[in-house]
Parts: sequence; structure tokens; C-alpha cells
Amino acid sequence: MSGEDASQELRRSVLLAIAVVLTYVLVGALAGVVWEWLWSPPTQVVQQHQLYYTDYASLRRVFTGTGLYALVSAVASALVALAAGFLTRRRELLTLAAVVVGSLAAAYTMHAVGVALGPSDPAKLAAVAADGTRVSGQLEVNGKSPYLVWPMVSLFVLSLVFFAAPGVRSSHGRVDTSAEPAEADVSEPSPG
Repeated sequence: MSGEDASQELRRSVLLAIAVVLTYVLVGALAGVVWEWLWSPPTQVVQQHQLYYTDYASLRRVFTGTGLYALVSAVASALVALAAGFLTRRRELLTLAAVVVGSLAAAYTMHAVGVALGPSDPAKLAAVAADGTRVSGQLEVNGKSPYLVWPMVSLFVLSLVFFAAPGVRSSHGRVDTSAEPAEADVSEPSPG
């Protein structure tokens, strides 16, 4: 491979990695829209500038935000990782790095977009609202572990793609999928 060919191959690989990261960010933004769309906000009532949930069903909706975040991010990350794995199988390490960076960026983007589209902070509304005012709760994720769904599912799916369709690299950097010839049976005939 000449120096110019190697330079073009490197440029293509870097552009492909950037495309993977940008795809993750774009899908993360779309997942944030879907997350907010599927979620039903809990209803709270203001009493002496404090917030109280109106009933048990409303309180339960607080936790559905976290569950829906995990569910939507698992599906979205699996789809992106599947596509990235099949489209970039010959550049495994670069794809791995792009998937890690992209999935972390997607987790952040999904949260930022979903929260921005959802209701504003009810504590700020409660500070100036009259008693008995009903306000919607804010879309949020409880805990840190749901944010790891994007990278964990992405890496799992990517590893399945890489191991399900293994290829041996030839000396020119291309995947060699030709099968090894089977060895002939050279055992001596049995006397008979």
C-alpha cells in the first residue's frame, strides 16, 4: 500500500468514526424527543410554596421517567450499534472508540433534549404560585446508572456483530473471508 493510499484510508476511517459519533448524537436527540413524548408528567399541587403529589398514580409517574429513559435508550443504542458494526466491520478498534464516545454523547443529548422539551422546574413555579395550584412534575432520571444504558447496550451489540461475522485480516488490511481448505484424510486403510 502506497503512502497516498494509506493516507486516504486513514482519512476515510476518521471520517467514518466522526459519522458514527454524529449519528449517535442525532439519534440521541431523537430518542430524547421520543422519551418526552412517551412520558406522562406527575401532577403536583402547591401548598405553602411546597409541592405535594396529588395521588399515588402521580407519584408513580416520577419513576416512569427513569424507566422510559432506559427503555428508549436501549432500543436506540442497539439500532445504532448494529448499523455501525455492520458498516465499519473492517475498522474494529476505531469503530469501538467511536461507539464509546458516541454512546456517551447520545446519553447526554437524550437527557438534555428530553428535559428541555418537558415541563419546567416545578419548584420555581411553587415559589410564586398560590396554594392549590396544580403543576406538572419535571422529566428527570433518578440515579446515574440509567445513563450507562447507552454505552453498555452499544458495546454488547457491537461485540455480537464483530463475533458473529468474524473475518481474518489479509496483509492488505482487507477482510479475508475465504475458508481454509479441509485437510485430507490420510489414514491407512484397515486390513480387511
